[in-house]
Amino acid sequence: MTVQLTVCENVNASTRIVFDAAVSIDARTLIQKTGFLPGVHNVEGHDAPWSTVGEIRQYTLTDKSSVREELTNISPSKNFTYRLTKFTGAFAPLISGARADWHFTQLGQEKTKIEWTYAFTPTSAIAEPIVWFIVKLFWPRYLKNALERVKERAESPS
Repeated sequence: MTVQLTVCENVNASTRIVFDAAVSIDARTLIQKTGFLPGVHNVEGHDAPWSTVGEIRQYTLTDKSSVREELTNISPSKNFTYRLTKFTGAFAPLISGARADWHFTQLGQEKTKIEWTYAFTPTSAIAEPIVWFIVKLFWPRYLKNALERVKERAESPS
């Protein structure tokens, strides 16, 4: 029983540049408050670009809740995956865990498609329709806003 959502963004940059932008963007910049969904306020643990399986970050969110994130797979310029656990706050009674997968596909010499998939595991059959409602109605804009920040960073490297 999972609730899954994928969002996509095309970026005018090579796969290497887009991948590097995604793994190195600061979580506080990437995940910002959107509607009632909180942004990342503070990062503890691995506060550098993702690079090695097993790296862990603990996020404190803008609503004072927290979540743990662990890198479970990384293949440079192709994909990376992380697991989210130990939710607190409003999501704690609803979500036992989640998996996020980022895939990067070269569409042309200077064009890359990012696909970002989240799969949430509800805590129970009772929680599943609530999780479905949040993920399907509110999560797309939340993730799309984040992908737009990755796109901006990749297309305008400083």
